[in-house]
Amino acid sequence: MFQKMCVATLACFAVVSCSSQGYLSPQEKKYQRVDAAAHQCSEEVKEKTINLVAKGKSTHSRWTTVKYVLPPDEEFTTQRVRVVEYRTSTILDDGDPGRAWKACMHSKDALVPELAF
Repeated sequence: MFQKMCVATLACFAVVSCSSQGYLSPQEKKYQRVDAAAHQCSEEVKEKTINLVAKGKSTHSRWTTVKYVLPPDEEFTTQRVRVVEYRTSTILDDGDPGRAWKACMHSKDALVPELAF
């Protein structure tokens, strides 16, 4: 009987701990979606730039990050700042730094107000 109670108790702890780790707030889900899109867009800009350089074009590409500002919510009373990948390419941006990256983000519906340029 005691063993059954121990096993049941351990099973409850396992279920509770696993389910609590799986919960993401809507803000965190949005950040993860934007972060994934930012990575994909940075890679896309990099690949296009590499292809143009291979064809003899002269360009400069720069990888950096841009701030993603989370507003206060029930859990946090102050703003939180995180970052996502950001890449510029002089040949793709046509005089407007980050234009190609922003266009890619827009196509993925990930160019959100939380991004602070």
